[in-house]
Amino acid sequence: MNADNPKTAASVTIGAISYRARCAEAGCNNLGRMLMIYADAGGRPISHPVLCHAHARVRLARDRAAELKVYDDREAS
Repeated sequence: MNADNPKTAASVTIGAISYRARCAEAGCNNLGRMLMIYADAGGRPISHPVLCHAHARVRLARDRAAELKVYDDREAS
């Protein structure tokens, strides 16, 4: 399954990460700051890319336009 296909993903949970990782977008060498966990309709994780702020904002806008349920856990401890 692919998180880029909104027909397979039903929700996305956004969280901040505390470890060092590079952005998962091709050609981006920025430091990844956000973890986006895509899940299917049953709540099972499909994928969990780590993205920089710029690519996360783009994906978040695309996911909201595709009417995915968005859960923001960045403030949760």
